[in-house]
Amino acid sequence: MKELLLLGLLLDGKKHGYQLNESYKHSFSMYADLKRSTAYYTLNKLEKDGYVIHENEREGNRPERRVYELTENGQAHFFYLLRWNLSDYSRTYYDDDVGIAFMNELSKQEVNNLLSEKQKKTQAALKLYQDHLEIVTDGSWQYVIEHNIVHLEAEVNWLAKVQADLVKTS
Repeated sequence: MKELLLLGLLLDGKKHGYQLNESYKHSFSMYADLKRSTAYYTLNKLEKDGYVIHENEREGNRPERRVYELTENGQAHFFYLLRWNLSDYSRTYYDDDVGIAFMNELSKQEVNNLLSEKQKKTQAALKLYQDHLEIVTDGSWQYVIEHNIVHLEAEVNWLAKVQADLVKTS
């Protein structure tokens, strides 16, 4: 949903690449993955499709930069993508499942130690989101954070179950 993200960042007006990146880092980096190169590739595609236009701008002796702006079609496309995103189911793939699939190649003790390490990191991430929730007042952002908390809590509980199963079968 990189298109939705970039179009959404342009809803409130023109932005150059650095401003888009800062808006992303400030508001979305905990919730969406968007590499700078992917952002520029997507912006070029959005421009080719008529959803975004750009103009070159120069301030003083600084290098020329592109300033992006949402077109009327771009705004309509944003709302189309938003409605689609809110109504559609998107399968989540967990990269960690690849390691779990092959964990039998290691000793149960080593797997348990590694999962303990993962458990600590997951709990730290959970705490970060819980702390963030305490300072967020916007309803939609609260839901985004709560959604992440629910998934992290499930992950913590599932890891504890796997570790308990490993101990039982040792």
